[in-house]
Amino acid sequence: MAQLRHPVTTDWTSGYSVGAYGRYQVATNAPSSELVWNIYQGKFLDRGSREAVSNRLQNMNGIGVDLDYGIYARHLPDSSKGLGWYINIADRTHAHGRYTRDLLNLAMFGNAMYAGETAELSNLYATFFTYKQFEAGILKQLSTKSGTWNVGVGLSFLAGNRNLELIIDEGSLYTDPDGEYLDGTLAGSIRTSSLTSSQFIDGNGLGMSAAIYLGYEGERFGISLAADDVGFLRWSKNITHTELDSTFRFEGVDINLFGSGGTSFTNLSVDSLFDGLITELESEPYLRAIPGRIRLEGFYRVNEKDLRVYAGIQHRIARRYVPYGYVGISSPLPKGFFIDGRFAYGGFGSWHLGLEVRKRFKEVFEVRLGTNNLEGYILPMFGTSQSAYISLAGYF
Repeated sequence: MAQLRHPVTTDWTSGYSVGAYGRYQVATNAPSSELVWNIYQGKFLDRGSREAVSNRLQNMNGIGVDLDYGIYARHLPDSSKGLGWYINIADRTHAHGRYTRDLLNLAMFGNAMYAGETAELSNLYATFFTYKQFEAGILKQLSTKSGTWNVGVGLSFLAGNRNLELIIDEGSLYTDPDGEYLDGTLAGSIRTSSLTSSQFIDGNGLGMSAAIYLGYEGERFGISLAADDVGFLRWSKNITHTELDSTFRFEGVDINLFGSGGTSFTNLSVDSLFDGLITELESEPYLRAIPGRIRLEGFYRVNEKDLRVYAGIQHRIARRYVPYGYVGISSPLPKGFFIDGRFAYGGFGSWHLGLEVRKRFKEVFEVRLGTNNLEGYILPMFGTSQSAYISLAGYF
């Protein structure tokens, strides 16, 4: 469950500990993992796989991408009378968006299928940003006769590197029945902040976020409420603001990104296509929320060997994110191994199968490996998401 949880509050072992972690996820509700991977590799996409994706499309669809890695240090006193502390330093990259059925069909099959018809492209949204997180917090354990309360509070300083925000409020594309021309409408905006920055730490945006954890663990059951990375970034340097608002006609273009002959945009002049559509506006600082997580989870301990069943629900502060519900079982294995399996639905994708294996060596070192999207690897033609995570922790 490390990809769902804060890296520090995943474990409440007393004493000092240090750790490192990395995780990624690419989640969609319709395009299969096989199609996404083939696009990334530049491979030809057969029509059958494209049609299978098209049949899964909804009127409005979503995609989300996360790439995080970081290190942390922590101290949790043995006695319930003391306060613990932690620090966490992370590099975060995130993107998400929403798009219409017609937009992806245009990309996969070209505009010929819309001859004499209008493709609906409105309510398109895409955002991308990278930032560094410097977090510090306090931890507290309270022991009672019936169980243990775990409390954690953290505050982060955020340094933004790059940002892109694209909004198309109104968009459409009409294809002449004889293929002689395209008529389009476009109304929206683009904001960027140092989109080409390659600096590891670049203060183009500054912000703050908070993390809160409250959990109870008894002999048989437990429950927790957590909020991670809930905050904002104010982008103020190297920014641009572009307005798109016009109608246009363009002749002689067949839009097909994935045909066997390659992209039909190879010889297309983008400047000529968008001439007169773009208006550069005065750049002003802007504030944006980051996609923090809010999660409620409970578990029941089945036996003394710590076999557990659990369930939870998570929401992220992001457009087109569907509340992510999950149920799972975790169990100890021989020789200090532990396994965790779960089923989930929602998020930026659809259905998900999770699997995690961890091993603690003599109470001084732990390795945790897992994925929240096993289906993306074993059933890539059906699964619509891929993810993986790893964490290493030392105790002393």
